[in-house]
This record gives sequence, structure tokens and C-alpha cells, in this order.
Amino acid sequence: MPEYPRFAGNCPRSVSKDAKYSVKQNKIGMIYETPDDEIWRATTEEHPELVALVNAVKVAHGNGPMGSFYINEYRQVIVPVIGSSHYYLAGVYDRPLRFEFEGKTLSGEPIGWDGSPLSPGDEWTGPHPGIPYVLAAGGSDIYYSFSPRPNVEKRVKLSKVIGPPAAAEVAAKIRDHKGYSGGRFYVNEFRSIFAPIQEGYDWRYVYIGELDLTKWFPMPEST
Repeated sequence: MPEYPRFAGNCPRSVSKDAKYSVKQNKIGMIYETPDDEIWRATTEEHPELVALVNAVKVAHGNGPMGSFYINEYRQVIVPVIGSSHYYLAGVYDRPLRFEFEGKTLSGEPIGWDGSPLSPGDEWTGPHPGIPYVLAAGGSDIYYSFSPRPNVEKRVKLSKVIGPPAAAEVAAKIRDHKGYSGGRFYVNEFRSIFAPIQEGYDWRYVYIGELDLTKWFPMPEST
């Protein structure tokens, strides 16, 4: 049985059910909340290779097939397994995921509910699967956290990777929508950036723009 490497990059933790994909039998599934508060459980059978990638990792680590997974901005397929705090790299998957549901096409592409392209600041009506990052308080840096060993948390800062001026330039695009208090935002496999914004007691998601990988964290390695 093949062995799969540990994923050494940003591993999503404590995200909601609609922020991940899952394998269900021979299908890829996701949860989508519509603008009028319906919950859609959309699936597609068009990606048997992706199903096989995810299931192979689950089984190799003693789990049954099926379950949650993520695809990051480098299109790496990241798979958590039950009984371990580690995530594993299943491979790279380049085919775009699109779900047909009641006449609508759902995908992480920056396209509005009416089919028109989104501009920064528009409402994000797309699905929520993505990799969470954090805009630091003050709005001049971006980071993610991971646990390199038990009882230790390490922050990986964009400013340490591309330098403070370049990181501040990237962070400013997020800050324009999130504000100086910072907070979580998401990047998906289409490199769309979107973020939850609080308005009173309610939350809404906005589209921030397309990620430039030349001014970002490098492609994560595996161990």
C-alpha cells in the first residue's frame, strides 16, 4: 500500500461544514447556503480520479473511504484522517470542480449568482470551500498557524516570506474590506479571495480579488 507524505503547509482546522469538500460514495460533495437561506447538498460524479485520491489516503491511514478534504490555491489535495492531528498530501488536482444544482452552476470561480463576473467588493455568492488565512490586527500582514509539535503553535507570516513592504501591499487589499481589526479570509483553488464581513448582528461574504501567487507563500512542501 502506498504511503502518503504529511502535508507541511496551512492545514484548515475548526472550519464550518460548508468550508470543505467531501467524498460521498463515488461523488464529490459540498454544502452550499443560498442567498435566501436554503441549504443545498450538491454533488458531482464527474471526478472519479479525485475520489480515488482522497479515498486512497483515508484507507492508507486506517480509515474507511469517504470523508472531508480540501484543495488549496496550488491545487494540492489535502486530506485529514481520523485519529491523527496530521494532514496528508494526496496529490495535485487541476480539473475545476463545478456542481450543477437546480439549474445553477456552483463553483469557486469569481462569478455572481446571475452569471456575471465579480469585482472586488461585490457580494460573494459562491461556495465557501477554501483555505483560511488571517489578516493580522492593524492590517499590514497576513499569517496562518500550525502545530509543529505537541503544545506548540507557530505562526507563519507573509512578511517573513516576501518582506514587510510587499506583505503590507498584499494585506492592504484585504484590509480595504476587512478593516484594520483584521480577521479570517479564504483562498480557494481558483485563487479567488473572499471574506466574511460583519454588519451588525449579521455576516455576509465579499469577493476581494484574485490571488497573485508571485506575492504569496510558496507552494507547501510535504514531509
